Amino acid sequence: MRRSIAVGTIVAGAAVAGVIARRPLKAHLAEGTLPGRGGSWINSYGCRPMYRLIADTLEATGEDDLLDVACGWGEFLAVHAAQARRVAGIDWSEAKVRLARERLADRIAAGTAEVVHGDATVLPWAEATFSAVTLMDAFPFLPDPRRTLSEILRVLRPGGRMVIHIGMRWPDGPPKHLPHPITQVVDVSDEDAVRKLIEDAGFGEVSMIYGPASAGPVGHLVDLRLMGSDELRLVKAVKPEQTPGS
Repeated sequence: MRRSIAVGTIVAGAAVAGVIARRPLKAHLAEGTLPGRGGSWINSYGCRPMYRLIADTLEATGEDDLLDVACGWGEFLAVHAAQARRVAGIDWSEAKVRLARERLADRIAAGTAEVVHGDATVLPWAEATFSAVTLMDAFPFLPDPRRTLSEILRVLRPGGRMVIHIGMRWPDGPPKHLPHPITQVVDVSDEDAVRKLIEDAGFGEVSMIYGPASAGPVGHLVDLRLMGSDELRLVKAVKPEQTPGS
């Protein structure tokens, strides 16, 4: 779920956005995102530490062709992957895709970006299209993480890297007042289980990366109080140069 250094602001903004969108706020929170341009800005503001951590871990260059799965309104692509040679995004929300296309309009017109509406389990790109793939703030919500990982592996080039955000770091499991972060196939608070899932999908060099979830001391205290942690967890992995049996 999206994090913020100003939880009160997020809740208030979500309530307003939820009313404007005429959808129950609970539905948007369950999806881990807030509706509309205002809600998207709130999400992005709260996720700045995560974006920076992912960007630092990925180390994208001008030689990269980068795909962001569950790209939302394109914050990572527009701000943190601007140096990549080509960027692409996919999201299940048509409203978010429209916003992302607006933000990336110049690059789309230049032919160096595209944003599509679609499902993470059926990526509409050919094999070995990208050198890097990111997936953030969505892994616990994936209906079929195995298939999504398989698709990411397929569209990555040999030697290409994947960086995904899998949620907060809870060494002893999430606090009792929070929903347990279990997808249909894996408990994402169990790092060994997540590592095995990713290795079984065909990735190598799997490593866990940790970093602060908040940008300041107030956010740090709020996250510790409400979320039981102020550490994000990323997974970095690489598509082997040769697949088994090749």
